Amino acid sequence: MLYPLKFKPILKQTIWGGDKLAYKSNDPKVKESIGESWEISGVQDNISVVSEGALEGNSLQELTEIYMGDLVGDKIYEKFGIEFPLLIKYIDARDNLSIQVHPDDELARKRHGKSGKCEMWYVLEAEPGASL
Repeated sequence: MLYPLKFKPILKQTIWGGDKLAYKSNDPKVKESIGESWEISGVQDNISVVSEGALEGNSLQELTEIYMGDLVGDKIYEKFGIEFPLLIKYIDARDNLSIQVHPDDELARKRHGKSGKCEMWYVLEAEPGASL
């Protein structure tokens, strides 16, 4: 039986990043410009890894391959296989974010063999005068 899984954060330094996510790093040199902390990622070359317990060191992809529908649900496993379909991250934007263009499903499959990207944001904290 699986236990509650915790993953090592994947920190991304950006030109617009702030310093509120620096506490997630063990590297004393990493103090600012951390724009994103990827908490759970199935993105190729950025796959999350379990941080503690009996499964420490195992990747999310490995866990999905072993536990299949028991980990992600049968319908999700049937649709995506071992590719984890969500990217969950914290963003600390000290400045305007970079302009991004995400392809729809059709173009993404044609160019990259993947689904397109849609987003949902939930604001946890904002400075006075902040805007989205």
